[in-house]
Amino acid sequence: MKAISPSDHDATPVRLLLVDVHAISRASSRTLLDALADFEVVGETSEHQEALELVAQLAPDVVIISMRVQGSTGPQTARSILERHPDIPVVFWTMFDDPEYVRSALAAGARAYVLKQDPAHEVELAIDRALRGQTYLSTGLQQMQ
Repeated sequence: MKAISPSDHDATPVRLLLVDVHAISRASSRTLLDALADFEVVGETSEHQEALELVAQLAPDVVIISMRVQGSTGPQTARSILERHPDIPVVFWTMFDDPEYVRSALAAGARAYVLKQDPAHEVELAIDRALRGQTYLSTGLQQMQ
């Protein structure tokens, strides 16, 4: 697994792929992540199959995914990505705080689960921890772990 140290963040931004069925959500996520110096959104999609193709084509450092993906579910898309690219961590960034959703995302192999209603630093922490091979849950969800 590719681990990125804080000094690496200064030299090379972490390359992200966004997967979310909602165009407005993808656009706002891209705006927020692109505004952070450590991240670069290299691609985005709403579709399961295109997500698999973009991961192979773009080789992102992290895939940011929502629970809803066109043509599949977020957990199934995550599982498919990780079967093909086990070294690329998956972070769920979603509005759903249902414990079953959290469990299904983690069971699919996701490294982190962050709520969109949380402060931006939560997704930064999640990405950092995922790159280090650690699991991260939003502060409000940590009692589930």
